[in-house]
Amino acid sequence: MRELILTQERDKLRAYLLEHHQLVEFYELGGSVSYSLGDVFLGRVTQVVRGLNAAFVDIGLAREGFLHYSDLGPSFPLQQAFLRSLRRGHWNPSDQVGHFPPPAREANIADYVQVGDWILVQVVKEMSETKGPRLSAQVGLTGQALVLLPFSAEIGVSHRISDPALRAQWKEHLRQMYCSPYGIVLRTQGQYLSPAEVAAEYERLIQRWEAQLQALLGKHPPYRLFGDNTPFSALLHELLSPPPQVIHAVEAELHQKVCSYLEAYPLPVSPQVRLGLRKTPFTHAAELDRVARQLLGRTVTLPNGGYLVIEHTEALHVIDVNSGSLAAQGKLPEETILQTNLLAAHEVARQLRLRDMGGIIVVDFIDMRQPEHRQLVYERLREAMKADRAKHAVLPMSEFGLVQITRQRRRLPVELPEEHRCPTCKGSGRLAYPGKPLEEMQAQIRHWGAQYPKTPLTLRVHPSLLAYWRSLYPAAGYWIWNLLPHRWLRVEPSQEVLPLRGLLLDPAGRPLAEVG
Repeated sequence: MRELILTQERDKLRAYLLEHHQLVEFYELGGSVSYSLGDVFLGRVTQVVRGLNAAFVDIGLAREGFLHYSDLGPSFPLQQAFLRSLRRGHWNPSDQVGHFPPPAREANIADYVQVGDWILVQVVKEMSETKGPRLSAQVGLTGQALVLLPFSAEIGVSHRISDPALRAQWKEHLRQMYCSPYGIVLRTQGQYLSPAEVAAEYERLIQRWEAQLQALLGKHPPYRLFGDNTPFSALLHELLSPPPQVIHAVEAELHQKVCSYLEAYPLPVSPQVRLGLRKTPFTHAAELDRVARQLLGRTVTLPNGGYLVIEHTEALHVIDVNSGSLAAQGKLPEETILQTNLLAAHEVARQLRLRDMGGIIVVDFIDMRQPEHRQLVYERLREAMKADRAKHAVLPMSEFGLVQITRQRRRLPVELPEEHRCPTCKGSGRLAYPGKPLEEMQAQIRHWGAQYPKTPLTLRVHPSLLAYWRSLYPAAGYWIWNLLPHRWLRVEPSQEVLPLRGLLLDPAGRPLAEVG
């Protein structure tokens, strides 16, 4: 049972995907998003880096996109021939037909791309705080039943369609409807349609693509194609494959937008669209958001008392499986360790989807002595990850109980809001105390002391900071000597003040300044 819940709060659109009433994916879009995953741009190459075998492309966003040589694709020379015609101010669909050898398997991007070149690219991975979006020159236009691949001769069937006979049957249908140079790949849900319905969508996508290319005449990069591909429609397109049985839209406006989308892009099996959260485990949107935020914390509990600790580093992600309260019961039997690891394997697969963790992930399971138990946990993890639509690979468990996973991340990771973190250490758990921050704080105190040389001042600080200063300077009660040069300063403790902050007061108790 798959369910999709959509909520809208001011400029924040949130989507919650549930499987068997359990949250498995969480998406959050802000109102300031200027592009969507899958958008196609006409860009200009701004830099070619031989050492990275990659180029940087200006597509009009805050950061330049990153295009690696491996993402040029076999049809890149044909695409470049089309763009040369476009820059001359004329284009005809027949211009795309011709023999152009694909790029060599082992070569450098500098042999095919130069600074200033125009290039058609598609966003395949969203930008982060430090990196621009990942781009691909293998442009594809996704429909409900198939993917159109302009400048390509590829004919393919989704790997999720595993029946050999059905795959062969559909490949034959696709060969018959193929129109050069528009490659075609059948999506998973396309198998439920008739060949005539798939062919009709194929024609619609070709017409849509050619209309967009005609609109490029006279345009200069950076230019975005397919402006009707809004973040909302892109999100629905992502989450409706495969389609859920039920869609819950909490607001009436969202309900109408979902219904309009399904009318414009009908699915093979249309889901029920309900207004509100009836027949869900949640009574209101705030409760749903609270549960999602809890699941994104550093620690995730398991049903039997064990728990996961999830840490993120620059190079990789680490997930540690712990026995938790089970260890307090004495020596853990092998069977209990096995059951805890099996539960953890299922939860790890869920957390990877929920957080959209990408790159290298290392899972440290509880040590198991028996090789067959290690194999069982490994197989359970692989089975649980079959529902993950992202590309991934899972290596067998080592003798130390470590499993290495690589997973493709496509969207921006959902971050905990700033108010959920410690404002002093910013969630790092490390406090620079009593180093440079304290020195800066004391410099500010001396500055205000010089402004009021004969006025008795009072400073309110956290009790821990007061105790620290009392250990360094002569003190009498709340009075500390020489915190201000050759003066007494009254320092009062307050639990409401942060550890590296202070509030300076005048003799009447009025605030003068915040320090720290």
